[in-house]
Amino acid sequence: MNSMNWIEKKLLPIANKLQRNRYLQSLQSAFMTLIPIMMVGSICIIICNPLRDYTTMAVTDSFYSFFKGWRMFLDAYGEPITILSWTCLYSISLWVTITISYNLSRHYKLNSLLPTLLSLSSFFVLCTTLTGDGGFASDYWGGEGLFAAIIIGIGVTELYRIFTAKKIGYIDMPDMVPPALRNSLGSLCPVILIAAMMVILSIIIRTVFGCTFPQLILNCIHPIVVCVDNVFGLAFSSVLTQVVWWFGIHNTSVTGMLEPLMMSNYAANAAAYTAGVATTQLPHVWTEMLWWNFMVIGGSGATFGLVFLLLKSKSKQLKTLGKLSLIPSLFNINEPIIFGLPIVLNPLFLVPWIGAQTVNGIISYIVMQLGLISRTFIDPGWNMPPIISQFLATLDFRAVILAIILIILDALIYYPFLKVYEKQKLLEENTSEELMDEA
Repeated sequence: MNSMNWIEKKLLPIANKLQRNRYLQSLQSAFMTLIPIMMVGSICIIICNPLRDYTTMAVTDSFYSFFKGWRMFLDAYGEPITILSWTCLYSISLWVTITISYNLSRHYKLNSLLPTLLSLSSFFVLCTTLTGDGGFASDYWGGEGLFAAIIIGIGVTELYRIFTAKKIGYIDMPDMVPPALRNSLGSLCPVILIAAMMVILSIIIRTVFGCTFPQLILNCIHPIVVCVDNVFGLAFSSVLTQVVWWFGIHNTSVTGMLEPLMMSNYAANAAAYTAGVATTQLPHVWTEMLWWNFMVIGGSGATFGLVFLLLKSKSKQLKTLGKLSLIPSLFNINEPIIFGLPIVLNPLFLVPWIGAQTVNGIISYIVMQLGLISRTFIDPGWNMPPIISQFLATLDFRAVILAIILIILDALIYYPFLKVYEKQKLLEENTSEELMDEA
């Protein structure tokens, strides 16, 4: 009880504050908005990289003609698909800059288009260099520039808000001027000032530090990433999200802070796979897909195995809940269980609620680290049904076996706690029936 009181007094207010933070909300909205774009990029990666190289196969092998035809199709028509994959997935930092600025502008009720375009222009100034032939170098348009993109999207939008709110450089136009033109010309000086600030900042960074803005950010956060981007950081993050969720605060209050790390790692893995790196040797284990497709199978707390236990329950109430929860759980939606069992604020389920998801993460991390299954580099979406999602995320059939093992393990973790709870429910149901019979 002392620990629960401490969590309620110390941890819960922090989680509440984080969940209401405008920057975190804008970041979460940005990544949710970009899910279709990232899925299109993931599909393009699958299409552009045949699972087998037909030149290493015998002509008599099964599917030889299929993989040969696949490669011939790519040689003839694959360029637009490759371009699509680069503009979707390998330009993720561009889209994050746009979407986070757009969402933050909407929060402030600003003219969302102008600060969004200004943020994109600032990204080019700070994160792009010119190539020898006069083109743009896109080295930091992908996951490597993600942290810089977040800072730029927030920073430029905040500057625009401050300048316009204080009317710094504002040009006052007569009422007879059309509103669109009045707003545009009124914002002319703030836009010029912010653009000039970005140019000066870029010059200072390149002169003093000898690198671009995103590389400077990566150098600064490297020690933090090294500390967190491992199995211990993964386990700690899992425990923290589940404790917060148990108190009824959605886990995005924590996972939102992890999104830049997970998405940057995912983009790096996808780029490495496209470059020909073996799937078991990709640079990162902890990605967005590891979290959503291997750890939270069936939803937060890894409750997919629990659903099957509910379906076999002797309690009518629990069995009915299992039936109602089955279809949503197939798509990683488990609010019916979280609030219907309930798990939230139910001390009986706190241990499995934390343990199942965390154990999934530790096991998945270790087997991927050891190269026993492929690391994740495809985004099948957080709501893709279990078994299918694990295969699509890795293109490795061994991941399917791992998913089945994890689901069984999750069920075993929940089993003893559910049996105790089932006993209570059966007693309540029997008492209720006896009262009804007496009446």
